[in-house]
Amino acid sequence: MALPPGSVDLIYLDPPFNSKSDYNLPFRGHYRSAKPVAAFTDTWRWGEAQDAAYARFESGPATRPIAQLIDVARRLEGPATQYRLDAYLVNMAERLIAMRNVLKLTGSIYLHCDQTASHYLKALMDLIFGKDNFRNDIILSYGLGGSSWEYYSRKHDNILFYTKGDEYTFHKPLVPATSQRMKGEMKGATDVWPIPSINNMSNERLRYPTQKPLALLERIVSASSNEGDVVLDPFCGCGTTLHAAHDLNRRWIGIDIARFATGLVRNRLLGNFRYGNRQLHPQDIRMFGVPETPAQARELAEADKFEFEKWACGHVGAEGMFHEPGTKGADGGVDGVLKFYPLEKPLKAQYAIVQVKGGGVTPDAVRALDSTVRRFDAKAGVLICFENQMRTVENNRNRETFTDATQRDFPVIQGLSVEDMLLQNRQPNLPNIIKMVEA
Repeated sequence: MALPPGSVDLIYLDPPFNSKSDYNLPFRGHYRSAKPVAAFTDTWRWGEAQDAAYARFESGPATRPIAQLIDVARRLEGPATQYRLDAYLVNMAERLIAMRNVLKLTGSIYLHCDQTASHYLKALMDLIFGKDNFRNDIILSYGLGGSSWEYYSRKHDNILFYTKGDEYTFHKPLVPATSQRMKGEMKGATDVWPIPSINNMSNERLRYPTQKPLALLERIVSASSNEGDVVLDPFCGCGTTLHAAHDLNRRWIGIDIARFATGLVRNRLLGNFRYGNRQLHPQDIRMFGVPETPAQARELAEADKFEFEKWACGHVGAEGMFHEPGTKGADGGVDGVLKFYPLEKPLKAQYAIVQVKGGGVTPDAVRALDSTVRRFDAKAGVLICFENQMRTVENNRNRETFTDATQRDFPVIQGLSVEDMLLQNRQPNLPNIIKMVEA
């Protein structure tokens, strides 16, 4: 899917920060033995793709200053560095140029970063968007994280606010006044935003690495767009920007490198906008680059079974897997975990084990799922497979059920076909699945 030039009103991006770290989805759910799922890698190396991009920058009069900035970064870091700042800047430059192309002349862009590379990114944004279009270096202050006795504790991020031109949408946010003289009145927000981070006890917390507060995105979307405008997040992660945009009656587009993240975002939006004026239905959300048909799902299963597992788990909102994607070995019979509430008193979360089979399903595999459910003290088990394997599931699953407070019966072991997931928008038959946080 290619976005037309000049089609987006607002871009917010929270890209990798060049932290030289790998980030995982720590979705271990109820089971501490689970291994996290890889979300994204924030380590950068120079290779053939970087050579080609650098040559393009160097050969164009308009982009040659970008190549010169990359040269400066290379000289400062030195040639022996394993993870390369110059490679990071090449990748960011390519993406920022593409973002400028899709941004309207009246549009705005907010680049979220930290002290690791903010000064280089500021220079890069000056070159791509024009230094005269710089509006603010917003300081997002927060209180979470560690501290040090060797330097001042680092408790802020930077958000670089640029526009594409002199005419742009801006509704200055109002915040409560802090002085006693103005108590009860509102004042215009400054460029220092003390928006609390998401702590471990927050209902908003999805345990996605680098997740940002919904209040932050609500402020940005409200300030720099109007109802009906198009908001783009090209590193959308767990979908906070899209959540804020939909709630504020904007249209939205999210992009992420991880198939698991696309399912995560889909379930977050469907779970949070089931009712009211902003109601969303599965058919309202178009997804590209992930299976949309059973044939495409089968192609993915045949090409990469681990990516198929991640996609299927994300599609139903399951939390993570029990093995490292891309590695071989036992996974304990668990590919994902679904959290739900059976409306019993006292209200207590229960779990369903999710197992994904992209190929054949044997009777032993169905019976093994029943054993796994009992071993992990889960309430139910869901086996996701293709339709031609469903008869094996039905013929070999036990027929036990459990009942919720409404006296509805639910199967302890059940099958869910990929065809029904995609064509009928069917989800596991469980009570009150918590697909995403209720913000």
